[in-house]
Amino acid sequence: MAEPKAPQKTTTDETPADRYRYIGFEVYPEKVETFWKSDTEEKEYESRLRDELGSSTLHRDFSLLEQEAMGKADHWVLAATAAVMILTVAMPWVSYRTSAGTDFSMSWPGALGTLFGSLGTAFSAGMAVGLSALLGLVVMIGAPLIGAWGLAMIWRKAKTPEAYFAGLRQPLRLGYILVFSGLAVIVLAFVGGQIPSMSSWGLIDPPDSYGIGVLFKILSMGGYLAMATGMIFGVKSGDL
Repeated sequence: MAEPKAPQKTTTDETPADRYRYIGFEVYPEKVETFWKSDTEEKEYESRLRDELGSSTLHRDFSLLEQEAMGKADHWVLAATAAVMILTVAMPWVSYRTSAGTDFSMSWPGALGTLFGSLGTAFSAGMAVGLSALLGLVVMIGAPLIGAWGLAMIWRKAKTPEAYFAGLRQPLRLGYILVFSGLAVIVLAFVGGQIPSMSSWGLIDPPDSYGIGVLFKILSMGGYLAMATGMIFGVKSGDL
């Protein structure tokens, strides 16, 4: 019985360059030939597509790629939004009618100073009240600063559109800080707390505690507009 022959080793003269070529490298020539034999042939093909489909699938006017990220209307809307942010420093932030029938109002400087001066008192009334005061300061300080920064970025000149959008995107994104800080204040107001000397505010209901009812009763135009303009900035940042 003949013994099975051992497999013979095969030799090859392949070089590493040949192996690279085999697995796919450098298969195509350096210059790929054009697909269309002539411009006429390409136009004839597009014409047939228009006849069959009603429009060329190669060029779609409704594509989002054809739309401008920042048109003239966007510039003016964002500029107006930034201006409102800045003007919140001249708006009332606290406003309500006391139980004695007296109208009480506090503008941005007065409300800002009161919050700064009463942070310790706010935290003594509970963590929810203290955080509400702290986040209120974030909204009050952030609104005019973000507005001024955004206004400068909206009208600035840049070397390229990419550089322009990169600079503008930063203040626009910060608009979400105003929104989420304001929403957090609203959520914390549901927890509420006992604020010392709150009865002297002259609120009818409730006279001695802070809560969601008091927040909506005293919060005025400045706070609402800060959140609204921050939302506009934040949403637009997603388009850039």
